[in-house]
Amino acid sequence: MGKYFSDVVDKALEDIYYCYDNDRAKAALAALQSAAAAGDGDASYIASRCLSGPQYSWKYHPYPEDDDGVEYYVRQSIRQGSAMGVLGAMRCGMLTPEMEEVMPFANLKEAWDVVREKAEAGCLFAQNMIGNTYFWLDIVRIEGKGPESFPSKDGFGSYLRDCTLGCIPWFERAFRGGMGFAGRNLYNLYNDGEEGLVEPRKEKAAEVERLGAELGYPDWMERYAKTLTKTPGREKEGVDLAVAAAKKGQLSAWYYPAQAYQLGKVVQKDLPYAMECCEKGLADPGAIGCANIAGEMLFEGKDGVPQDRARAVQLFELARKNGNTWGNDMLGLCYLFGFGCQRDPVRARTLFEEAKYSSDRKNYGLGIIYADGLGVPEDIAKGVAFFQKAGNYPPAQEALLRFKKTMFGKWVRR
Repeated sequence: MGKYFSDVVDKALEDIYYCYDNDRAKAALAALQSAAAAGDGDASYIASRCLSGPQYSWKYHPYPEDDDGVEYYVRQSIRQGSAMGVLGAMRCGMLTPEMEEVMPFANLKEAWDVVREKAEAGCLFAQNMIGNTYFWLDIVRIEGKGPESFPSKDGFGSYLRDCTLGCIPWFERAFRGGMGFAGRNLYNLYNDGEEGLVEPRKEKAAEVERLGAELGYPDWMERYAKTLTKTPGREKEGVDLAVAAAKKGQLSAWYYPAQAYQLGKVVQKDLPYAMECCEKGLADPGAIGCANIAGEMLFEGKDGVPQDRARAVQLFELARKNGNTWGNDMLGLCYLFGFGCQRDPVRARTLFEEAKYSSDRKNYGLGIIYADGLGVPEDIAKGVAFFQKAGNYPPAQEALLRFKKTMFGKWVRR
């Protein structure tokens, strides 16, 4: 038997929540599933968390999202007698009257007491869980209280406020003790407050962010690095911290050095190194920032980065697939002229119009489409207007030379 739960569960908590190691996390899930099949209810519950998506663990853990698996393991955990399973089911809306009937506890408070006892004994995961019962006000249901339990509306409101604030010491213990995950809702409470109960305290949220970075949690290191890159005089410190976070596995952090070395404002410009950072960041399938930066460098092809517009198209399409249209002006030009892809002026126009911003590239592209009637009725005046909006963009200036205004004020080809 482990210190708090079974040996398997205690080790799984270490490998999933108290470190940032994918190999250990992968092995932990396999061990949890075996223990769950053998009747370990706590193993069933932690297995359900692994399958619940990145919001329930580190986003780089190699776990598939599996809603059916989550429901299976949560229900099984309750039947197998897990107090954590009961509290977890209540939090995700799965503690139905049927499940309350089969749980081996007289009431919710009894299950809560089991978890609280482990939290008091030092279990970081249990501390975070108890903190969440206060943060989400599940404690109100656990204690069986409501407005009718108080002599006034203000009295009930004061109770809710005290309950909400009750999460803070639990989150802090877990966060400082080695569970980076426990800082999330602590930060959210300070940063956002709770309407009608707790006012935001941005300075305390900033302290949580800084503490997480100091404790060496890579996700918090990235968050604090982002803050520093926007703080005058500390930008370089932020870039260095982002590199440190990235080297600890926080792949999305590669965006900050990539951007810094591409622009050359905070550090000496170095496009090959910026590209190297992007390549590492692209190991994250949701790396929108790195996809855009790398795409732009490959689209332009200069300062040591060879032009490769076919790959630029792939990267901009990746970013767009993830809901980002930052590179649509360059992607549109590629489809307009067939740079690295099949020429498709109709798709180009869609991409230009989809981007809710104005840029010289976008205006130049729309100018070509309307002035030459590519997929739309020819409208030279409209095309010229777009060229003029592109300002001093050389291709637009060159395109304008193809047209002249008649004495009657009409734009025509030369």
